[in-house]
Amino acid sequence: MQKIMIGLLLIIFCLGTAGCPAQKQVQEPAPKPLVVPETSKVGFSPVDLNNAPDVVKNIAADISKREQATWVQVNGTNYLLVSAGEKATGSRVEITDITQKIPAQDFVWLDVKAKYTSVKEGDKSNPVTAVSLNLTSNRTINGVGFEITKTAAVTQTTPTPATPTPSTTTPAAPATPAPTAPTPATPSPTPTPAPSKTTPETPAKKTTPAESETEPEKNQNN
Repeated sequence: MQKIMIGLLLIIFCLGTAGCPAQKQVQEPAPKPLVVPETSKVGFSPVDLNNAPDVVKNIAADISKREQATWVQVNGTNYLLVSAGEKATGSRVEITDITQKIPAQDFVWLDVKAKYTSVKEGDKSNPVTAVSLNLTSNRTINGVGFEITKTAAVTQTTPTPATPTPSTTTPAAPATPAPTAPTPATPSPTPTPAPSKTTPETPAKKTTPAESETEPEKNQNN
């Protein structure tokens, strides 16, 4: 009887000790999933191409003569390079904003915004702008998009002189002179007749013999 009791106690003890590890494994909490915001800003720092890795220098030299933007990953560091091209005189491209977006699970896409800026006359700096990304996580970048804004003050190509257009302006009609009041004519002076130098003599009246005979008679009768 004692042997039976000892056997039962041993069985119970073994069952109790075997169930303890199983209970401890069930109580362990499950790891929490990493939550990444769908949209967040990404910091960046300017890069001196003279001190950049050789592969970054080579890519910068390759795109320096044309308008282009690209993304490079070297030794775990992500670089963004933008070029205004050799035709953009007096200007260069400046990166202004970088946004990280998560359009799908485990997919990282960067939205890069840049704009053209004027440079001082005689500035011989590299036409390619390069920056390195300051990422806060070890997530792999899957894609990059660029949006470059051009301003009116920046000239991208050599302007072609415009062809002069013939003028179609209609000549103005000649001005009509205002009517003037007629000026009264000045009367011409009346010529004064010149005085006669000699007065014509009245011819003597001739008498007939009859008249001469009666003349004394008239005197007598008077």
